[in-house]
Parts: sequence; C-alpha cells; structure tokens
Amino acid sequence: MAGKGSSLAEHNREISVRYKTIRDVVEFSQQLHTKLAHQYAELEQLATSERARLMLDYLQRHERHLTETLAQYEADAAKGIMETWMQYVPECHVNELLEKVRDVSLNDVDDIVATALEVDDCLIKVYEDMAGNNDLDELKVVAQNLMQLESNEMHQVARSALRLNDL
Repeated sequence: MAGKGSSLAEHNREISVRYKTIRDVVEFSQQLHTKLAHQYAELEQLATSERARLMLDYLQRHERHLTETLAQYEADAAKGIMETWMQYVPECHVNELLEKVRDVSLNDVDDIVATALEVDDCLIKVYEDMAGNNDLDELKVVAQNLMQLESNEMHQVARSALRLNDL
C-alpha cells in the first residue's frame, strides 16, 4: 500500500467543491485531474511491477490530457455560459477519492484500474446531477458535454487496461 508522501503535501490539500458557476465546475475538474496526475506520477515511482508502472504512467498522461482538454473547453466556451450560476450544486468528496488513489495496491494493475475508473465514475455522476437538477438548457448541454468527455476517457482507460493485460 502506498503511503502519504511528503512531496504531495501541496497536492493533497482539499479542493474546494463549493462551486457556483459553470466556470467553477470546470476549474474544479481541472484541479482534480491535476492532483490525480501528480498522485499517479508519485505512485509510478514507488511501483515495482513493470505493468503497474506502465499503467500508472498512462494514467498520469491521461489525467494531464483531461486537464488540458478542460482548459481548452473553458477557453473555447462562450463567456456567458461559463459565468452561468447553478441552482443545484453537486457534491464530490475529493479527499476520499484521492485517499483511495493513494491507498491503491501499487503492483496490482486490476486494483489501479478499478480505482481510476471509480474516480472517473464519480465525476460522471457529478455531471449527471448537474444535468438532471438544473433547469437551464445551456447548463444541461455543458453538463452533458463534460459527462461525455469523462465517459469517453473512462472507456479509454478500460481499453488501455485490456491492452496492457495482453502484454
């Protein structure tokens, strides 16, 4: 089991999830993916299994890609929609998710993948809640776009894990 590394002290702080606008949601997601990328990078250094290191390297790059994609989404979105206030604010227990990642069985690729998919699923549920509990059509479209992005990435992780199992 991986321990809490002191090098992660900066990255392990709680991310505020009390967002109010679409921009806040996107920025929250970016922060989470950045923290996950850092966590996977540290775990990669600690793993002794080559397969586990390959998977953790992939997950690190995957999370960095998601951070960049969300930044581009934010930049490309109309300013008005990004500043739209939400009536319903979904919850995501970030520290619990990061703790699960930190405590993953380092050399068990199946456990690593299952944990990564659980994190992705949590974000998908946040976006589903946003889409289902807010009345503005524009907000629903953004939530569905974010949900689709996470869902596509979740499928990529699963496919990559299957390819790794073939090695």
